[in-house]
Amino acid sequence: MKLGRHKLTVKKARPNVILTDGREEIELKEKRDLEVGEVVSAFIYDTSKDRRVATLDKPYIEVGEIKELKVVGKAGVGYFVDIGLDKDIFLPYQERAGRIDVGGSYLMALYIDKSDRYCVTMNIKEKLKKNDKFKVNDIVKGTIYLLDARGAHVAIDGKYDGLVLKEELKGIYKVGDEVEARIQRILKDNRITLTLREKAYKQMHSDADMLLEMIEDNDGVLNIGDKTDPEIIKAVTGLSKSAFKRAEGTLYRLRKIDLYPNKIELRHGR
Repeated sequence: MKLGRHKLTVKKARPNVILTDGREEIELKEKRDLEVGEVVSAFIYDTSKDRRVATLDKPYIEVGEIKELKVVGKAGVGYFVDIGLDKDIFLPYQERAGRIDVGGSYLMALYIDKSDRYCVTMNIKEKLKKNDKFKVNDIVKGTIYLLDARGAHVAIDGKYDGLVLKEELKGIYKVGDEVEARIQRILKDNRITLTLREKAYKQMHSDADMLLEMIEDNDGVLNIGDKTDPEIIKAVTGLSKSAFKRAEGTLYRLRKIDLYPNKIELRHGR
């Protein structure tokens, strides 16, 4: 029976459970209280003794998914990764995305190789989605899955592809680092570029610059203020209310704006 997940029918329930797809039969590895004729969703894999079996246990990852997995061992030509079964899965050297360490956790995808065995890869770019939900200035979280000459490639929410351009990177980053970023641009092909969020005291000025630009683009008035609902502030500026208040406070101290309960205005003669 092929690897992967299958809908199977219980052909024999005792002493060992035998499942069938109508053509082939396979043994259920664990003991379960099932009845003949019952339909189950089973995951097919090879045990550490290379015996193909079915399990009703759910592994950490299945074919087509991207998940964070832990590297638990190293071999001559690759690594071994825990996917929650009694057999660890092979990560070939050529499927790495830079340096990795045993004990570290990284984003990976599960696939079936040409020799009909499960392997994992860290080369997940083609498996990530382009943007279909975010807008400019949205704050997102993601994991760096690749560092190259272009910058840091980030899997946003483990599903969407984003890029922090090299010139935007500040500090030292490595594959597997989790980051918080702002959507900087959405390109014509729906690819996303990001700018990394800095610590609050550093981020204030870049948030303030963005807020000032928004006010200027809106004829010098922005109809939000300290009394505005946080969700409206988020929708208009992409900032949390606390980040918004830090940014407007910075502009006020610089005498660039006047503050009102429900609006901000550019200060005339500034």
